[in-house]
This record gives sequence, C-alpha cells and structure tokens, in this order.
Amino acid sequence: MKKNEEYNDIHSFLRDFGTNEQCYEHLYSLKWSAGYACKKCGHDVSVKGRKWHYRKCQKCKYDESSTAHTLFHEIKFPLHKAFLMLHQITTLKKGLSALDMSRQHAVHQNTTWHFKRKVQEAMTTKGRVELLTSVEVDETAIGGAEKGKPGRSHGKKGKVVVALEVDYPEHGDKPTIKNASAEVIDDYSSEELSDAIDEMVDSEAVITTDGWGAYKKAVGERIHIRLLSSNLSNFVDLHWYIFNLKNWLRTIHLGVSIKHLTRYLNEFNFRFNNRNYSGDGFLRVIKYMVKSPKLTRQMATGE
Repeated sequence: MKKNEEYNDIHSFLRDFGTNEQCYEHLYSLKWSAGYACKKCGHDVSVKGRKWHYRKCQKCKYDESSTAHTLFHEIKFPLHKAFLMLHQITTLKKGLSALDMSRQHAVHQNTTWHFKRKVQEAMTTKGRVELLTSVEVDETAIGGAEKGKPGRSHGKKGKVVVALEVDYPEHGDKPTIKNASAEVIDDYSSEELSDAIDEMVDSEAVITTDGWGAYKKAVGERIHIRLLSSNLSNFVDLHWYIFNLKNWLRTIHLGVSIKHLTRYLNEFNFRFNNRNYSGDGFLRVIKYMVKSPKLTRQMATGE
C-alpha cells in the first residue's frame, strides 16, 4: 500500500482493501501503531493471539482483536464490506444512506443503520474543524413546513445554527469557500446562539450575520458585521450551503429525526470539509474509527 495513497476510485480501493485479510492488516497496524498496552491490566508486552490479527497480553492473557474497543467492534458482516461502505460514504458525491447500504451489500437495514451511526460518531468526535477567519453565520429550520409556524417561530422542526468560513479577496475576486459547521439549538435566543458560535468559531474570527437582534449579544466581543439578509447579494454562499444541506437530507436520507440530526449535520460537514480530497477522507475515517471507543446499539439509539 502506498503511504500517501488516495482512494478516489474503486480499482485502487479494491487493490488494497478487497479482502478481509487486507482490511484486518490495516486495522492491526493502526491500532497498535504507538505500541501495545493491555486494555485489562495495562501491561505493555504481548504475544501472538488466537488469530494473526489478535494480540494477547503476556501478563493477564487477555486476547484482543484488532477491532475490539473500536468502532469496528462486533460488526455483523465481513470487514471488507464495512470498508467498501466507508469508501462509498466518503467518496461518492452525496454519500450513502443506511437503506442504500442495505440494498447494495445484502445486509439487514438495522445492521447498516447501526454501522452508519458508528461512522457518523467518528466524524463527530474526531472530524470536526474550528472556523478561523471570516465566518458567515445564520440559522435555519430542518423539517417540513408547519402551518402557522413561519420564520423563527417555534415548532417541531429542528433548529440549527450554520456557519461558513469564507475568505474574501482584497481585489474583488470570487470569495473562497473553506470549511463549514452546524449546531442544533433549542431556540433562537442569544444564549443558544452564543453557545453554538463558541462551539464552532474561533474567538478571533470576524463574524457576519443578518440583522436579527439576538446576534448582537451572541457574538459578544468578536468583530461583528451585520448585513441585511434580504439583499440578494449578501450570504449567497451561505444560502447555497443551506440549500445543499437540506437537499441532501431530503433526497439521500428521505428526512431524518430531530433526535439524530446532529449526527447527520456532522456527516455532511465532514464530507463538505473534505470535498477536495475525498480519498484521503476515507483513510482518515478509518483511523478515527480505530481511535474512537466502541458504540453499542443502545448508545447509538440513545435509549
């Protein structure tokens, strides 16, 4: 395997990850790249386990596989299928829903749903980026139209703050869109907006918003530019981003529950922020899944 390979095409992927053995070998090298430490007793010397991709503690004899205590823990289908699903999620233009994963790979939908949550968990805990320079911020509602609930009114729709990092050139050239982030909020109060902005945006960034009064307090001591969102020349890139987010949720996933909305926002933004090097994104997601703790079905459902 090439050290800096990017797997944008299916042929290079299948060459290096087409079998279970190749996939286990990759996980084995990632999991113990910094050395061995027993999960049970902490001892740092191991011997060969019952299978070639296991390591057994020399002291307490705990035998551990390369998937144990990771987000690959106890997957219910062959590992090479899991890697192929990951490749599709990260390299296909619009990703892959749990339903499509089930259909294409002959795996039960409940099983692919759980695996999709594991992938999203890796994207959430390891893949988020902080927005650093010039950041446009707005809020939106996710969900269908509700009678009598226009604009920023309360309803059953998911309330989301979105932020887009945009570099503005000095001489009138087209702005460069960099990274994006989004946070689910309970309401549109200045407190909720402030918490979301603090989570997504660097304290030194310049923030641009519309004229909604709550933003003045929410932005705090940061440099704050307020523009009219009704002006069609303002927030073009941000509105384009929001349109694509909603379209992705509606067409690929046929809508999502508010309960799990944060996971889908983080998946969308991981894909958005890695849009120029999706093949590298595939390898990074695998690395994040190895470095993250296991996610049981109960944890994934929140029940």
